[in-house]
Amino acid sequence: MSDMTGFVRSGSFVVAFAVLDDRSGACDPNDEVLVAAPNWAGAARLMREQGYRHVPKQPARMKPDQDSVALALKTPGVVYRRKWAAGEEWQAMDTAEREGE
Repeated sequence: MSDMTGFVRSGSFVVAFAVLDDRSGACDPNDEVLVAAPNWAGAARLMREQGYRHVPKQPARMKPDQDSVALALKTPGVVYRRKWAAGEEWQAMDTAEREGE
């Protein structure tokens, strides 16, 4: 799913977006993942720290919507997730949440 990634630059941050496997084994096991970081490599590292294993090294051309960008910029370094294409609200993740799975 490397083509389902992207970012926008805002000041000294990029807001990175990716659709990634959530490891659930369900029929449609994908999460939308969002995070603000200084660069794509930093954002990818934060996503991996939350348990996402196949984060591409380079982003593609998708762009997160403006509301998502604004949310991520309020709390740089916080990884947000929601089920892909489900219309859910973004949920902040923390390390304990992923370790408990």
